[in-house]
Amino acid sequence: MEKTPAYLRVYNTLRSRIIEGDYAIGELLPAEPELERQFMVSRTTVRRAVEMLSREGLVEARQGKGTTVINHTTIQNINTVTSVSETLRHRGCVVETQDVRIDTLPANARVAAELQIPQGQPVVCIQRLKLADGCPVAYLKNYLLPQLVPNIEQHAGRLDSLYLFLEEYYGLSIDAARDRISARAATESDAALLRVPAGTALIYLTRICYSGGRVVGADHCRIVGSKYEFEVYMTGRQKF
Repeated sequence: MEKTPAYLRVYNTLRSRIIEGDYAIGELLPAEPELERQFMVSRTTVRRAVEMLSREGLVEARQGKGTTVINHTTIQNINTVTSVSETLRHRGCVVETQDVRIDTLPANARVAAELQIPQGQPVVCIQRLKLADGCPVAYLKNYLLPQLVPNIEQHAGRLDSLYLFLEEYYGLSIDAARDRISARAATESDAALLRVPAGTALIYLTRICYSGGRVVGADHCRIVGSKYEFEVYMTGRQKF
């Protein structure tokens, strides 16, 4: 059985402690000498693990001040229709879009059911990677009815916020949505798309988009679980 490298062991342990709240936001990680003693590793190993945490947006290292756990989650209110990009920007993140791909392809059985169209009917599929402050956060697939977005492939460079672009360019406002949210472990394919280790906890969001009461699109989103949360406000009590 292949042995886990020491730096990955340190990284995985510290990451779990941060995600689970053992180290609170704003709290300093133990100093390098203490981490060396805890894990019985070299300073180089500790620094490599902390650098990985920093690249992931979990900690911030400051010269002479130590390494601080930072707020690494984005909260999306699901009482209103908003996109991943809009939520990230609202939190103050610098949002980038990479690896944009736009294809017209026949709808498979699942997408056809979601869009309420015959299987095999052409749909536009937009795929892209979302980064917040340089870190991959979500891989998005958006399926749209072609007749509503003619020639959208010519606008691949303008899709930083798809919902906003649809409103401004096509006059298509997503005014209602039905979401299904589940948790999954990243497959090898997911890991490659999101640039995370296989097995990383992901939020999987499926959304049916409506405009004026009609279905206009379907979203399939893979979101890195440690970087995103959903918030819902509920009233009333229903008994079964």
